[in-house]
Amino acid sequence: MTYVGLPTWLWMGENQWSNVTGSATIGDTTVTVVAEPIRVTWDMGDGMETCTSAGRKWQQGMSSDEQTDCSYAFQHVSDFEPDGVFKVTAVISYAVNWTCSGTCLSAAGTLGEVPGFTSDATTIQVGERQSVVIR
Repeated sequence: MTYVGLPTWLWMGENQWSNVTGSATIGDTTVTVVAEPIRVTWDMGDGMETCTSAGRKWQQGMSSDEQTDCSYAFQHVSDFEPDGVFKVTAVISYAVNWTCSGTCLSAAGTLGEVPGFTSDATTIQVGERQSVVIR
């Protein structure tokens, strides 16, 4: 569970934030395509967050001074959502470039920015903490 207004760290495995490469060869011509991750867009269920890295994994025992470059602060509790949780998904966007060797009209080029697939959903419960100040 996390809480409204509390920065919630977002991260994905290093194997998910990596280049995707593919090649095809016909005769003496080979085309290689490399897709490099440039950002991930998180759909948090009550808003969106965009990060330019895989984020940093939070680990039990970290001090409160630790920082990450990818986090999200929920604005609402999840009590009124189906099953009392927000569904969270992520989409990595890639910069896609290609090279050609052999009989080619051009040696290299770009396909621009291409979104990847939407991840399977995970869920998170969001609560609210309240305090009472007595004077």
